[in-house]
Amino acid sequence: MQPTDSTPEAQGSQGTLQWTPEACLTAFEAANDQYWREYGLSMTHSALTNPALAAGGATQASSAAGVQDRPFDVLPQQEYVAKRRFEPKPPVLFRTWSQPYIKLADALAGNVAALQGRDDAVFSEDHLSQKQSLRLEIVGCRSYERQINVRAPANSFHSITKGKLAEKIAREIFDYMNRCQQGPFGLPRLYLGPGTAGFERLVLVELRHVSKSSWQPILGVLPRATGSGALS
Repeated sequence: MQPTDSTPEAQGSQGTLQWTPEACLTAFEAANDQYWREYGLSMTHSALTNPALAAGGATQASSAAGVQDRPFDVLPQQEYVAKRRFEPKPPVLFRTWSQPYIKLADALAGNVAALQGRDDAVFSEDHLSQKQSLRLEIVGCRSYERQINVRAPANSFHSITKGKLAEKIAREIFDYMNRCQQGPFGLPRLYLGPGTAGFERLVLVELRHVSKSSWQPILGVLPRATGSGALS
């Protein structure tokens, strides 16, 4: 069904580039591969997080177009390597009606109204443990792990919503930058840090399942404002 003028899809398309899930993931994976090659990082599994894309064989031409059109740089991370075998779940995507991400500053402030599926449960309720770990392996920073409560309420077996999860991730990253970073947050060329400097330019793209009870947020960095030495 085509969106009407009153739907969020149609409203978001006026003057704004619309991203499908496939286009978003294609752009993200191409950018991620570029950073791994540039900084000599290794991968522990296929860069494609969407089996449908792997089966469909996305062309190099479409990947190159995605890199050119993507509105953010991927914040380089090492992939967390699980110590035991596990069955990975599909990544959790964070998209608004107009962008292939949600700004961490918006999520931190609870402004998640534009997040697609914000009221959807994120985790399966079959044997849902109360805690899951968030892991960050940002190049140039120490490894970071923090457990978060994924039940809502905490004494139930119901999963938190995608909107609440985005808020929790934003809070953890803000606190991480505020407490632990005395120098640049990631590569110096991205102009993040010290402390929470540049937090407003960070965006949440997806959450990857990297071990049985661990998830790794994939972040993007928006260009700096004109006049502040924008990234090339």
